[in-house]
Amino acid sequence: MRCVLHGIPALGLALLVCGAQGFFLPNVTHLEKLLSKYQQDRPHSRARRAIPRVDQEEILMLHNKLRGQVSPPASNMEHMTWDEELARSAAAWAQECIWEHGPTSLLVSIGQNLAVHWGRYRSPGFHVQSWYDEVKDYTYPYPHECNPWCPERCSGAMCTHYTQIVWATTTKIGCAVNTCRRMNVWGDVWENAVYLVCNYSPKGNWIGEAPYKTGRPCSQCPPSYGGGCRNNLCYREETFHQKPETDEMNEVETAPNPEEKHVWVQPRVIRPTKPKKAPAVSYMTQVIKCDTKMKDKCKGSTCNRYQCPAGCLHNRAKIFGTLFYESASSICRAAITTASWTTREAWWTSPGTARSPFSSSPRETACSL
Repeated sequence: MRCVLHGIPALGLALLVCGAQGFFLPNVTHLEKLLSKYQQDRPHSRARRAIPRVDQEEILMLHNKLRGQVSPPASNMEHMTWDEELARSAAAWAQECIWEHGPTSLLVSIGQNLAVHWGRYRSPGFHVQSWYDEVKDYTYPYPHECNPWCPERCSGAMCTHYTQIVWATTTKIGCAVNTCRRMNVWGDVWENAVYLVCNYSPKGNWIGEAPYKTGRPCSQCPPSYGGGCRNNLCYREETFHQKPETDEMNEVETAPNPEEKHVWVQPRVIRPTKPKKAPAVSYMTQVIKCDTKMKDKCKGSTCNRYQCPAGCLHNRAKIFGTLFYESASSICRAAITTASWTTREAWWTSPGTARSPFSSSPRETACSL
């Protein structure tokens, strides 16, 4: 028997973010260096590109390195390449300085990872590595213990940045960095915040699907690779060689009129086909124990989706209330008890907060909070 609870609507399969924290330093040399590196030169009609070539190469190299060293090993992990159209769409969104995924018109066909920091300089590779390090909270093949409800509220473990990085069929990436003079991050205004946006195609993070197949590296590569394999990745030799970078190539045009309505650059992306089989789990959940209390997880704000182990029906974990449950009550026991009420609706209360709806389906004991 299991009980699944959630408190906010799903944000989308690939729409999961947490920004890295930062701090001020007595010596502002690092910050000045960072601002001069990424901040646009507003008085001129032309500006430096959104991300320097060296950072682009670092991001791409690190993605492929990390994809090639997953554990358990992947049999169908494909080599990733840089896509300029994805980079341009990432730059357009980074310039908006909005701490959420977007634009909505692109999210149906691309994946997206976000990061933001201020203070001490951090390279884009620092954030890519932090995304990958979420692997410590991931159990192959399904991330049952991950929490996908960021950035509105990041509580508990999450790993959807990691799964997007190692999604086997995601083969293109484009990123951008922008320095935002003032950026609202979860209610706090950060000055000179450095905003990293990475767009991926085809998108990953399909609910209920594993990010890759396990087995001997390159043993299940798509036929289009012709058996090519490099550093444990399905690899195809390219005949195109990138030209050396020049000052002209390293600049992009800016809009002549700041008030002109912006038109998003729609990248040519391949929409991934949805899984043929319905996933066993509709949403990512966090595994809890029978005696886990509401106050231990909900924190007086929101309860995410939780999966209760078998046997909670006869567990001695305490609940306080009937149609109204106190925060000291067991989440799983309250859910099971609620399922027995014909109204199929109850409430929970916690100190300092208004009562919140707590509904349940007796057949599946799938509860929402």
